[in-house]
Amino acid sequence: MTLRVLLVESEPEDVIFLCDVLTEIEEGRFWNSWVHIETLHATSWSEACAVLGHETIDVMLLDPDVADSQGVETFRRLQAAAERIPVVLLIGPEDQDMAARLIREGAQDFLVKKQVDPAPLAHAMMGAIERHRLLAAMRAGAITDSLTGLPNRSGFLTFGDRDRKLAERLHRRLMILVAEPNNLGELVHAFGQQRRDLALVEAADHLRSVAGPTDLVARIGDARFGVAVFETDFESLEEAWARIHSSALSHRISVGAAIFDGDRPASLDVLLEQAALDLFPSALAMRR
Repeated sequence: MTLRVLLVESEPEDVIFLCDVLTEIEEGRFWNSWVHIETLHATSWSEACAVLGHETIDVMLLDPDVADSQGVETFRRLQAAAERIPVVLLIGPEDQDMAARLIREGAQDFLVKKQVDPAPLAHAMMGAIERHRLLAAMRAGAITDSLTGLPNRSGFLTFGDRDRKLAERLHRRLMILVAEPNNLGELVHAFGQQRRDLALVEAADHLRSVAGPTDLVARIGDARFGVAVFETDFESLEEAWARIHSSALSHRISVGAAIFDGDRPASLDVLLEQAALDLFPSALAMRR
C-alpha cells in the first residue's frame, strides 16, 4: 500500500524533521499493515493548491500558519481546493485555540509540531482517514434536516461527540444546550401544521444567529434543537449562556444547559439528558 502525504510546511528544519518521522513510520511498521509513504512538499498554500490540482493525495499534514500567519484563512483555502482530503494540523503549543476552531471547521486532528513522534503521527493519520471516510458516507446518507437545513440528530451526535472529545483533550469546558420553541401545539390548533413548521424554521434561524460561527446547531427532535458551544478566551460559558438564554426568551424559546468539564467527564447522551431536564424550569419561567 502506498500512502501519499502532502506536507505543507515552510520551515526547512521542520520539513526535515517531519520527513524523518514519516520515514520512521514506514520503517518501524507503525501502520496496521506495511505501507510505503510517498511525501510531497509545499511551502505555501498556493504551492499546495498546485499540487492538489495535479496529484492524488491521501492525507494532508498542514501547518496552518504557513506563509501568511492567518492560519484559519490558509486552512479554508486548502479545504476549498481539496475538501475530500483529510487534514491533520501541525501547530505550535500556543495555537491550540486555533486548532480547536479548525477541527470544528473540518480538520480531523492536530498535533503539536515539536512533540511529533512516529506512533502518534501514524495514529493521527490513520484516524483522520477513517473519520473522513465515515463523514463522507454519512453525508451521502443525509445528515441534514430537510425543514431547517440544520444537521439532524445523527449529525449532532456525531459532531457533538467530536466536540466533547476535543474539549476533554484541550481541558476546555463545553456547553450543551437543548432548545424548544413554546406554544407549538397552540399554533397547530389555531393555524395548522404549516404555521408550526414556519415557527420551527424561525427558531432554527434565531439559534443560528446567536450561536458562534463554529458552534454546532442541529434539530435533534421533532420540536427540539441542540447546540454545542465551546468556551473561548473571549467569552466564558457563563457569558455565552446569559446572552443565548436572554435572546431565546425574547423569541419565546425555552433553553436548558449542561456543562462538560474535564474534571467531571460525561457522555454526550448524559449531557443532553441534563440539558433537557433544565428545559422545564425555563419553560415555567416563560409562562409566568
